[in-house]
Amino acid sequence: MKRCLYILLNEVFKNDLELLYGKGSKIEITNINYCTNDKHFSIQCQLYITDIKLYEETNTEGVEFLLKESWKYTGINQDKLALTTSVDFI
Repeated sequence: MKRCLYILLNEVFKNDLELLYGKGSKIEITNINYCTNDKHFSIQCQLYITDIKLYEETNTEGVEFLLKESWKYTGINQDKLALTTSVDFI
């Protein structure tokens, strides 16, 4: 699942990712867990950005948008996602 999301985010949606965070930006999925109590997926990711000015405009809402769009292609019918994002400047 991690590899699938990595390819979707960084290859399929590469143009959108670069528009949001600059050329050469990427997202690395570090962990995916399913919470049985709340019945949702918890996704931890690392965002590597190249343009700090673009990040100031979008913050992590862009990552959430791209993740929700990518999630549609995984085939899992789960709308409830919890996202934890950390950011590094490269």
